[in-house]
Amino acid sequence: MATAPVSAGTRTYTRRGNGQLERPYEKPVIVPHADEDDATVHAWADARFWADIMSEHALFFALLMPEELAAKERAQALTFSRSFADLHRRIEADGAPRRTDLASFTRAVGDEVKPFIEYKARLGDAQRSGQLRSLVWPLFFDHTREEAERFDRRLERLGAGESEFERAEVVAFWSDIMEQHARFIAHLLDPDEYELVERATKTSTLFRELRAGGTGAAIASQPGTVVQSLIEHPETDAVLSAAQTILDFKTEAARGIEAARIKSIIDPRLADHVRREALKFVDELKRAV
Repeated sequence: MATAPVSAGTRTYTRRGNGQLERPYEKPVIVPHADEDDATVHAWADARFWADIMSEHALFFALLMPEELAAKERAQALTFSRSFADLHRRIEADGAPRRTDLASFTRAVGDEVKPFIEYKARLGDAQRSGQLRSLVWPLFFDHTREEAERFDRRLERLGAGESEFERAEVVAFWSDIMEQHARFIAHLLDPDEYELVERATKTSTLFRELRAGGTGAAIASQPGTVVQSLIEHPETDAVLSAAQTILDFKTEAARGIEAARIKSIIDPRLADHVRREALKFVDELKRAV
């Protein structure tokens, strides 16, 4: 089955690499071409990607908010999910904005994001204090808020015509996100999945060390994991090797969860969600300066 329509100046990534989706859970990742620096194309691709991610964040919140514990907060989450899903559809249908409309486009998308940032911050504080008794970890509220805040900052830069990525920022942000993803996975796997829990835990340590102390600290802390990633991806530096390795792991895990080969409480939509974020990390790292 063909993937969704794309805007000019972009390319589409799928798990198989042939443009075909693994239904029913896989979604494509659409990014600008490697040599594309037009801020309108970047704004469209990033807004399309993150609007869908935000919609899924809200859906995952709702799934973890039983009616008897958090009826009001759950209803708000579902409203956000529908709103961002509608935004995603509009962005996809309209294509990249004209250059004269770039600033208004990014500002309008940012206006949709800001209330969700406030919601995530408020509910994260409520969960920590015990005012909210949902099944959403405080860290998950924080994690998704940081992603939304980073998207909002990105929109501001794109609105000013700046499409470049800075390597230090990309590595710091995504290493933190990947480290937390690995911990989420470890805590959502069935406790009998000893090997996968250990693998996720080692991956968490690897990204924590990469962010805190660089490649040297990561090799000292997790020599086997770093060396293995470099063996599997010898054409890249250590950070990109680690990013590609966690992408491979998440792709493998998504397929295993979908086929019920991996025992967990991970929704298949969440498995593909974190896979797409890892792919975005790899893409941004390759184009960062």
